[in-house]
Amino acid sequence: MEKNKLLIISMICFTLSTSFAQNKYLVLLKDKAASPFSIERPQEFLSQRAIERRTRQKITISTRDLPPNPEYIKQIAQTGSKVWYKSRWLNAVLVETSPAKLAVILKLPFVKGTEGNGDIRNVRMGANTEFAKNKFDELETTFNYGTSLNQVEMLGVDKMHDAGFKGEGMLIGVFDSGFQNANKVPFLSQLFSENRIIKTWDFVSNNSNVYEDHNHGLNVLSCIAGISEERLIGTAPKANFVLFRTENVASETKIEEANWLFAAEMADSIGVDVVNSSLGYYDFDGAIPSHQKADLNGNKTLVTRAADWLASTGVLVCNSAGNEGNDPNWNFIVAPADADSVLAIAAVDSEKIRVSFSSPGPRLDGRIKPDLAAKGGGTTLGNPNGTIGQGNGTSFSSPLMAGLAAGFWQANPKLTNMQIMDYLKRSASQFAQPDGLLGYGIPNFVKAQEEIALDEIIANLSGTDADFAVFSNPFFEVTDLKVLVLDPIKRVAPYTWKLFSITGQFLAEGKDDNRLFRLKSTPNLTSGIYLIQISTKDFSKTFKIVKY
Repeated sequence: MEKNKLLIISMICFTLSTSFAQNKYLVLLKDKAASPFSIERPQEFLSQRAIERRTRQKITISTRDLPPNPEYIKQIAQTGSKVWYKSRWLNAVLVETSPAKLAVILKLPFVKGTEGNGDIRNVRMGANTEFAKNKFDELETTFNYGTSLNQVEMLGVDKMHDAGFKGEGMLIGVFDSGFQNANKVPFLSQLFSENRIIKTWDFVSNNSNVYEDHNHGLNVLSCIAGISEERLIGTAPKANFVLFRTENVASETKIEEANWLFAAEMADSIGVDVVNSSLGYYDFDGAIPSHQKADLNGNKTLVTRAADWLASTGVLVCNSAGNEGNDPNWNFIVAPADADSVLAIAAVDSEKIRVSFSSPGPRLDGRIKPDLAAKGGGTTLGNPNGTIGQGNGTSFSSPLMAGLAAGFWQANPKLTNMQIMDYLKRSASQFAQPDGLLGYGIPNFVKAQEEIALDEIIANLSGTDADFAVFSNPFFEVTDLKVLVLDPIKRVAPYTWKLFSITGQFLAEGKDDNRLFRLKSTPNLTSGIYLIQISTKDFSKTFKIVKY
């Protein structure tokens, strides 16, 4: 994301002078002892939908899911401090108070300390009030009224829609900086006429209005939910949504990571299935220590921990890899894209080539990051004035992926979030040779469905002595035939195939390096019985196949 420059310095000065009259601290609690909540009564803190999501995926509810002890919160409030939010997973509360009152809070027997060193925003009073850093994605000033077919087709989402999966019944959470005019623009009107906005919350201002603050979330949302015939069709345009503002464009402080945590817990409790976060953190304002590359190890930053905690509840999380590919001082993924259980999404252009701004990995421990890629260069999207334009940024590749994940999960509701991630990776363009630029590459709905079918074939053949599986058999066209190498001992590429008539006349041959391969075109075949010979360097087997 790139932050737009504020136009009036006096407004920034006013913001600083009013917002930081008291400090904000993320106060950590020692335990959840004597809590009135119980994991035996999850309905007291989780919705039925959230409970069912965990039950489907065989995820147990643990003490981490319990809310902080209300008695502890009451005693903190009695110091005269304002409690903004509570965190179940961190067992913490965000309080607004003075340093003197914080000292009182820290002496309470159940208080462990604070997250970080003091004020979580940690902005120096009297600091230079220069314009906010330009950290949001670049939007072109001229509008493009072409179609969004390229970005949809690239992921096989057009086929997904044709198959009847447009996100119906799925609940997607979008964490962003604001959704300016989302309730007014025509390309999102169906969300409101069909009552598919389930919840909104502004974690920056602590109210429910997310439609007036910033346009970036609107651009992002349009990539998933937009419907404008012959201009823009989102990847999951019939899904339900919760919209959360966690990002304050006027500054870059660690309170935004805390806001992300609070949003994640609310998303979990509501029962969200998929979350898109086109946000990333590494560089902070003023006196705040910025993250170091070594901090992006999948376990350290607050927002990364929050993302993994969210994923552990069965939610699938997509996050932008970052737009720092051209930054010589960073040139690396951003948090929480480093999280182990998050899909970090890189950006490609219309030709499926990586765009230079897309943040690279891999993670310093060698883990593949980014994970997947989608179109982020010249992405078709909606603007707050109601027009359809184009934008550049991993912020737009990530929601395209989130919509694909939602539709794919809709098509395969028995899978877990981790299985959905695995199948998307297996379907991707460079699964066999992932790298630190695009990860496993560009996934595809049709190929992911094929991977599921293959697993079913393998499961059905388990316990047999089969070496190869040839399907679909009988077949209509020879190019419909697929060969899967089953026996691990035989998985020594390359594989060759030869096609013969039933009398042994040679017809065609080919070679492939993948354990799953399709036959190439051959001369027109009449209906009848044929023979196919599959060979490796030291093994050969012949199958009988039938053409309709």
